[in-house]
Amino acid sequence: MRISLLFLFFLYFIPFNSQAQKLLLLEPAVIKKQLVIQPAQAGQEEVLKVTVTNPTQRTLRLRWDKAVEYQPFAWESQLCDKEASYPPQVTSNYNPIQGIVAPVVLAPGESFELYLTLLMYNVPGQGKIEVFFREISRPDEIIGTAVFQVNLLDAKDAAVFQDKNQRARVFPNPVYDRFFLANAPANCARIDIYNTLGRRVKTYDKPELNDSYDATDLPQGVYLVSLLDANGKVLRTLRMLRRDFRP
Repeated sequence: MRISLLFLFFLYFIPFNSQAQKLLLLEPAVIKKQLVIQPAQAGQEEVLKVTVTNPTQRTLRLRWDKAVEYQPFAWESQLCDKEASYPPQVTSNYNPIQGIVAPVVLAPGESFELYLTLLMYNVPGQGKIEVFFREISRPDEIIGTAVFQVNLLDAKDAAVFQDKNQRARVFPNPVYDRFFLANAPANCARIDIYNTLGRRVKTYDKPELNDSYDATDLPQGVYLVSLLDANGKVLRTLRMLRRDFRP
């Protein structure tokens, strides 16, 4: 009896679960870019594109929702799908309360291109925006997520990234909200932050090249930043000063 139940589980549950993971294809699902402010331009603008495909055998009616995880206050973003282009203040293509009811309809095998335009106004900083896709009939289930991560640097900070002869360093330093690591060891697998009492107060696992790190929840003060490999061996220890921003 147990064998029969296991057989039914693998026969019915697993194929259904596999199909549920393939309701939508996003290419690419993650976009990361690092840009340098161009002085000749009045404002920095970047257009990023994701191709969205319906791999199923049925028509999909899609809604998307834009969520800004972080970005400088001055930055704005807007989305364009196959139906319309939306101003920065619109965060979804399906919000009946606001009078927006424009689902993207995709036939089996059909694709469309989703464009995210970032308006950065020459303000350096880091931004991360996620776009979640759902079916109109199943609003509680996310079937795809597109991630856009952009770092905009001024010429001085860009030179730090490009100079491979410099030692690892934290910048900007002092840190107000987020920070980068320039010239970090290639085998860095974890970042630990310690306060002056030697207590670990924050950890970032699996850092990636050009990532930025949130420090807004750290009180003002001096911190040590330890860069560790996959075995927990300390590769570098850096000093970081955390300050609150005062305009």
